[in-house]
Amino acid sequence: MKSFLFIKKTVRRMARSKNIYIFPKQSKRKRLPEGVGSILNLALKRYGLDKDIARYQFILHWKEIVGEEIALRAQPECIRGNALVVRVKDSTWAQELSFQKEVILKRINKFLGDELNLDDVQFYVGA
Repeated sequence: MKSFLFIKKTVRRMARSKNIYIFPKQSKRKRLPEGVGSILNLALKRYGLDKDIARYQFILHWKEIVGEEIALRAQPECIRGNALVVRVKDSTWAQELSFQKEVILKRINKFLGDELNLDDVQFYVGA
C-alpha cells in the first residue's frame, strides 16, 4: 500500500508541474479504497485514450474468436486503417488463413459490434 501511495504522490507531483490534474482531491471523510483499474480507466477517459484502448479489446478474446488451433499459430499485431494485421507462424498457415479470411472477418466484426468495422485481415509471417 505504501508503494501505491508513493506512486500516486509522484504522479500527482509530476502532473502538477505540467498543470495536469489526475487524481481527485481527497475529502476529509474516509472512503473505501478504489482499485487501480478504476483509477486507470478514469485517467484514460480523461485524456481521450479509452476509445483507442477499446479498439483492441478483442485481442483479449482472440482465442474465442478464431479458435484455439488458429490462436496458437496466429497473433493480432495492430490495426492499420480498417485492416487487422496478423502475425502468423509460417507461410503455410498464412495461406490457410488467407482462405479463411472472410470467416475470420465476420467473427471479429460480430465480436466488435458497432465499435469498429474491419474491412480486411492481412497476414504476414513472423517469428
